[in-house]
Amino acid sequence: MRGGESIDQQSFDVIVIGAGVAGAMSAILCSRAGLKTLLLDRQRFPRDKVCGCCLNSRAIQLLRMTGLGEGLNGLNPSIISSLAIRHAGRHLNLPIPAGVAVSRRALDEWLVNEAQSVGCRFVDHVAATVDPVPESDSFESPSATDSVSKARARSLHRDCALHDVSEFRVVELQFNSSQQKNGAVDLQGSHQSAMTARVFGRVILVCDGLGHPSLHRLAEFHAPPVSGSRIGLGAVFDRTTGEDWIRPNEILMAVGDCGYAGIVEIENHQLNLAAAVNPHELNQTKSPLLTLQRVFKSAGLSMPNRLSEASIRGTLPLTRSAKRIASHRLMLLGDATGYVEPFTGEGMAWALSAACAVVPLVIRAIRHGWTSHLTNEWPVQFREAVGREQYVCRILSATLRRPWLLSPMMTACRLFPAVTRRLVRQINRIPAALEST
Repeated sequence: MRGGESIDQQSFDVIVIGAGVAGAMSAILCSRAGLKTLLLDRQRFPRDKVCGCCLNSRAIQLLRMTGLGEGLNGLNPSIISSLAIRHAGRHLNLPIPAGVAVSRRALDEWLVNEAQSVGCRFVDHVAATVDPVPESDSFESPSATDSVSKARARSLHRDCALHDVSEFRVVELQFNSSQQKNGAVDLQGSHQSAMTARVFGRVILVCDGLGHPSLHRLAEFHAPPVSGSRIGLGAVFDRTTGEDWIRPNEILMAVGDCGYAGIVEIENHQLNLAAAVNPHELNQTKSPLLTLQRVFKSAGLSMPNRLSEASIRGTLPLTRSAKRIASHRLMLLGDATGYVEPFTGEGMAWALSAACAVVPLVIRAIRHGWTSHLTNEWPVQFREAVGREQYVCRILSATLRRPWLLSPMMTACRLFPAVTRRLVRQINRIPAALEST
């Protein structure tokens, strides 16, 4: 937790759950607009993250448009200008609009610091849970009483009496025991022994990634993974001499029958690996390293030298989508809305795009009050911001799941380069709606 002042029972204009790219950017823009903003994250910062580390041309343009371009340059990112696909000994090299690669540890910490510099309050190493809207002794969701006792409902209702229930949503915070023991959290009164606190937000932005765990008490936001969904693997490790097949300024994508792995050079002469592999293969090998070895071998590539020494981390099943992304005073952004596999930095561009698109709605909600129209408007704005690009990536992802389709696709890219360039430009463009925002 940054700062020792208690936040228990405090109210905020905006509470942002998840300090990744979508959450941190939302917090920056909300704070710049003069909104009292609280940013929360489950992990202790700075932290590594199982994720790709590329920012494509669209992401860089958005950072520059919001005055953050110079700060990005200060992270010493590596430049990327091409995508190399390797499959079964075949190869395809595609030029792409210039982007950069930088570790998520450095990128996310920088964005969080930027948010704090404009007045945002940041609390890390805390689990946040959004409570259903209390209505006397009941909740907005009929199934909520299955997981929340009536006694707890009455307690929550009493706490809300300090605030106008129609003006706020309640977020419960569960602090790590070691965090409280070290004196990093200053809770008040009876909450001191419980290691919990409650905060109140006029608008809640949920940016906590796959499955949005902060919404587990709201059954209407349940987002189970698609059957057979791939598992994400990630690692950061040193580059060694003799690995000239991993070229600077290039994203190398190794595609095998059991999944694919992307490698790119980041700052400090390190390599970042992000992979998506079939769960069946992972269960067979019982080893993420052996699974990755099979991916590289089937693509006709060597495995990076230092990968065997790296800490390989995994994710929940990746492919999923939220049935809804908004409700009363609550909007979802980033991977919390669902996961579409990105390839050359699209994921972070979508996160930044969504943050830029949602903040005008947040400002309107704070200044003029929440209406049901905002609940219906956010899904429309979200689709306008990222829908077309996600559709393209869904098609590409489906191709990678069917290696027999990949070879003819690579051939088509060589035969029709103009179509390929147009597709790449489509992914990297900034929608007109965001330019006006």
